[in-house]
Amino acid sequence: MIADTLIENVLIADGSGTPAQYGAVLVHHGVIADVIYHKERMGASPAAERINGRELMLAPGFIDAHGHSDLSLLAAPEAIGKISQGITTEIAGNCGLSPFPITDNNREHLEKLWQGYGEKLTWHDYRSYRQALLKRNPAINLYVQCGHNTLRAAVAGYETRQLSSEQLSTMKLMLLEMMQQGAIGFSTGLLYTPGLFSDENELVELLKVTAPFLRVYTTHLRSEGNKLIEAVTESIRLCRNSGQRYLHLSHLKTAGLSNHSKINQLLKLIDDTNLSGCPVITADRYPYIESLTQLSVALPSPFDELDDISLQMLLEDPGKFNEVVSALEQMDEQRLLNIRLVSTNSPQYRKFVGLKIMEISNITIKSGAWIVADILRQDAPGTMAAFSGMNKDNMLRILQQNYVTCGTDESARPKDFSLGVSHPRGFGSIANFIKYLCAEDTCSIEEAIARITSLPARIFNLANRGKIAPDMAADLVLFQPDRLQSNATFSSPHELTSGIDTVWVNGKIRYSNQQIIESTEL
Repeated sequence: MIADTLIENVLIADGSGTPAQYGAVLVHHGVIADVIYHKERMGASPAAERINGRELMLAPGFIDAHGHSDLSLLAAPEAIGKISQGITTEIAGNCGLSPFPITDNNREHLEKLWQGYGEKLTWHDYRSYRQALLKRNPAINLYVQCGHNTLRAAVAGYETRQLSSEQLSTMKLMLLEMMQQGAIGFSTGLLYTPGLFSDENELVELLKVTAPFLRVYTTHLRSEGNKLIEAVTESIRLCRNSGQRYLHLSHLKTAGLSNHSKINQLLKLIDDTNLSGCPVITADRYPYIESLTQLSVALPSPFDELDDISLQMLLEDPGKFNEVVSALEQMDEQRLLNIRLVSTNSPQYRKFVGLKIMEISNITIKSGAWIVADILRQDAPGTMAAFSGMNKDNMLRILQQNYVTCGTDESARPKDFSLGVSHPRGFGSIANFIKYLCAEDTCSIEEAIARITSLPARIFNLANRGKIAPDMAADLVLFQPDRLQSNATFSSPHELTSGIDTVWVNGKIRYSNQQIIESTEL
């Protein structure tokens, strides 16, 4: 049982966006029992433990609206990369990839994809996954969506392009079961196999299943660059044709130099749709201009249609390997210049993590195209890369939209690199998000906090999180606004954020900057 705690002498930013006030918060059995703004009441408040907040700011626990800790939280439940930023809740199951449902059609593939975490996928649905997770006592709350790619593969595998009516019916029944068991929403990753094979009819039929639940549909768009507007328009059309009311755009961006000019059209399309009320569109964004995803997305057609397991097997054939190298050499040279190796399980290339492909090329005296193909030949499923090509001004405009919250788009990793290397956003997104929002006084600190607390709680229907108020879960962050700073970089990506003092999750201290001492060596 968690004893009563009074956190006093704090500046309370309650998540509503209104000006902060000095006061105290009484916690009882993991829930906020009282919020006190009168000194005479503070003195009279009974508590087994009184904590002096030293006039620091107390905010609701920050919510990561787009994470990928589905497996990493099992392997490293202390979640240092997230909790050290003040993140107490993460939304996972994004980009169409979730740890359920699992059948004989997708289990082996997913175990290979997540092999770096050393976890056996012993569950089969949301409920059994949830039970496995809770046994690890994770430091943060995790709410998980059902991913379309996992769902499709559970029924039809990774190579089926056109579903039969029977397969689609089975998917709908399976999705219904996952939603009934408590999946927080439904996500698609239409850039990835097998989601890229899906047509609008398939997606509309699945969204007809989710619509009555009034939960969110999140999507990694088919295109974030050359066909960005078409991809957003498709998502809106899917929602309107299915009755799905809530649409959330993952890591909203204008990717590629030739697409930076689309920002006005993009934002107008979203504003016009929100004015119509159907669907209601929200979005998340990480505060960086280098993205992170599988290195394999750099491949041109037809190799981009292979899942990573099949791709690695194909590259073992010397003739096919040379075909891939040739196809890469024929692409726009700028694409290779924009790729940075972030993590890989390949012993040969692990020492180059943090370098751009062309920097590795210069060191090894091999072409950039050959380097990409060789890394994928050795570890296609586990290799992640950062891709530059975004525009900072566009990023800032997107962050300023009142429907945009923060997503790290990363897994919760330990500080010691034992579960791979993170993009800096895995350790520094929250501080940078607040910094950019508050730059030049365009947004108050209280308004910035609301965007990473009450806004994502509303988007994902987290009724008892996102605000400091009686009966809310006691997810709390004590921090110093003037010292809040991200220290993570590509050369040192696991540096902890400065300014975070103490983090409570469900009333229990899960992080204190005085308690976390870990190795920073690779």
